[in-house]
Amino acid sequence: MSQEAVERLLGRLLTDERFREQARDGLGTVCRQEGYPLTPEELQLVATTDLIKFNDLKDHINPGLRRAGLK
Repeated sequence: MSQEAVERLLGRLLTDERFREQARDGLGTVCRQEGYPLTPEELQLVATTDLIKFNDLKDHINPGLRRAGLK
């Protein structure tokens, strides 16, 4: 996986509430479904990230940067 793909994944976790919810339920599954080609090691690194913190952080970014159609 390239650094660009990691950045895309982290950005999506920050800006897409529905994606964040799906990731909490099954990060590996949602990454495969959405085309994020994580290696097992990368998946483990992302999985150890506290996804709830993304929920907290999203409250501090401009709402215009969030995915359209979401809260």
